[in-house]
This record gives sequence, structure tokens and C-alpha cells, in this order.
Amino acid sequence: MNYRLVVALGALIFSGNCLADHSWSTYHWARTTLSFDLTVVNSTTSDWTPYVSDAMNDWSMSTKLNMVEEEGDKSANIRRRCRAPKGKLRICNDTYGNNGWLGIAGISIDGSGHITKGYTKLNDTYFSPSYEDGYYYTPAWKQSVACQELGHNIGLDHQDENFHNQSLFSCMDYQDPPFEFPNDHDFEQLESIYEHLDSSDSDDGTCNAPPGKGCNKAGAKNNNGWGKSMGRRGNAEVFIRTDQQGIRHLTHVTWINGH
Repeated sequence: MNYRLVVALGALIFSGNCLADHSWSTYHWARTTLSFDLTVVNSTTSDWTPYVSDAMNDWSMSTKLNMVEEEGDKSANIRRRCRAPKGKLRICNDTYGNNGWLGIAGISIDGSGHITKGYTKLNDTYFSPSYEDGYYYTPAWKQSVACQELGHNIGLDHQDENFHNQSLFSCMDYQDPPFEFPNDHDFEQLESIYEHLDSSDSDDGTCNAPPGKGCNKAGAKNNNGWGKSMGRRGNAEVFIRTDQQGIRHLTHVTWINGH
């Protein structure tokens, strides 16, 4: 079939084989304990609640982190902007438009590569019974996208991006039909990413950046506020925006074919 959409974030490097190391650069949440709680502000509407909850529970099976749900404001304006508080994730859904992406995940990082906050957006424009006869309007696609985007928010990249090879049975692998859950390799990668401790936590108000880099940051912009493209390979493109305090906001997008 013609794959019209694939789930964002997009990968930095395309490969036909399983990625032995599928961390997203060295980005990670700063923490001072071997395992930490990560607050996910859930601003999704009720039709997404079971998928978001299941994805959070799946990632919480890691020995390194536990996703803790916080009921979020579900007003249209909050969901449209989807800005996260410091030290937390926010996940939202909305009809973001026929813009070429099914879901995106973004993170803000300080000068040391520590994630200071993150967001996930789920585009109901495509999760609709009216879009191509409801092609993405299925529990499997919803579960897979929620799982993958939250995986990106904690520092994981895709394991593989070839839709036509053997499935790796992970939501971090591009497959159609999609797989809905993390696999053992995802959890092994989290063990590697979070094997060391930091001097402070991302959510304790401490600046984890080097002197002069700043930690007071503006909220990550959406849509055309993603910033400058860092390059595109195939359907994958990475954007970066640096605010006045030196905080970098990264958004990875995988575009539809021909976009």
C-alpha cells in the first residue's frame, strides 16, 4: 500500500535493520535515584483515555521509571497548545489539521542534554472515521501511536523504520499493522540510558545546565514555530528552536509521502 502517514517522531538515521542502539542522542531526564517518577499531565479527551493509560502502564514496567498520571486541563486551548509544565510531560489530542503528521513528540533540553519538559500531540484529523474510511481509526493504531510518542519523550528513537521487513514486535518499530507495546529491547535501552545518576532532578527546580546556559525557558512552540530544520532524510525531518535562555526545543516529524 501507499503509506500516507507514519508516526512521528522521525528518526535521525534510516536503516533497514534493527537499531542496536535506539536512544535519541543522549537526551534523558535528570534524576538522583535509580528509579524515578515521571508525571504525565493527561489532557486527552475520554476517547483516548484507555490508550494513554495503557501506554503509561507499559512504559512503567521499566525498572528505571514510573509514569504517574496527573489529570490535566482538557480545554480546547490547552490541548491545541499542549505546553508542559517544567519537569513534566503533557499529552494532548485535537484536530490539528490535514498537515501531514499523525502524532508528534517534542522535548526541551538544557545545555547538558537533560530533558526539562516534553509533550505529545495526537492528531484527531487522521484518527477519524471520515479519513480514508477510518484507516487509522482503530484501537491498534491509537495504542501504537500513544506508546511510541511517550517512548520518544523518555529518550527513545525508533528501532527500525522499514514498513516492509520483519516486525520487531515493538511500538518503536514502523509496521503496518502496527504493534502496540514496547518490547524487551526497548526496556534494555532504557536501562542503558538511565544507568547513571545526576546531581539533581529535572522536576526539582534546579538548573542542570552549565553556567551561563540558563534554565528559565519559554514553552515549546507548535506547528510552524518548530524552528530551523536540521535536515531531512526521506520522510523524516528534525527541527530545532533555541529560546532566549539558551534552552533547545526539538521536534521530530515524519511527513506523509509527497509532503
